[in-house]
Amino acid sequence: MSVLKKINDVIMSIIKVVLILFGTVMTILVIMNVILRYVFNSGLSWSEEASRFLFIWVTFLGAILANDAGLHGEHMRMDFVVEKIHGVPRKIVELIAFLIVEVMLGTLFVGGINVVKGTWPMLTSALEIPKGAVYLCAPIGFGYMFIQTLVKMVRVLKASDAELNHEKEEAE
Repeated sequence: MSVLKKINDVIMSIIKVVLILFGTVMTILVIMNVILRYVFNSGLSWSEEASRFLFIWVTFLGAILANDAGLHGEHMRMDFVVEKIHGVPRKIVELIAFLIVEVMLGTLFVGGINVVKGTWPMLTSALEIPKGAVYLCAPIGFGYMFIQTLVKMVRVLKASDAELNHEKEEAE
């Protein structure tokens, strides 16, 4: 599992760099276009489209990053009921929740692949890149989160009751 963790850490580092790069480019494009429109009364036709596509990718890559942290990621979770359950019943509840997430992610992954296949021949209006390239973030994001959730399920199966109940404290 140590090799998988190292691979995941490298992927998360790459995603962080890409998020910083995409966020910076997106910000520069938006500011530049605002200045061009209000000062020079003209703008770049492709800037708005590029910013929108970068934002879509930032959203999906950010979701991967948020899902990676800790046993339950950094997503909000209402666990006041689950925290009162201990032992095997707690593991069962956690695994059922992860299974529901896996079904959802698997469905979205397949749907994302279908969208990419269906839109790849179409070109975007301003940048003239395949629309499928824009939507490729969906199967990548959902697919990687599916793998992350599988790893979390294995961690829950191996975890002791104390580890499940004090996971937040151990992560800090």
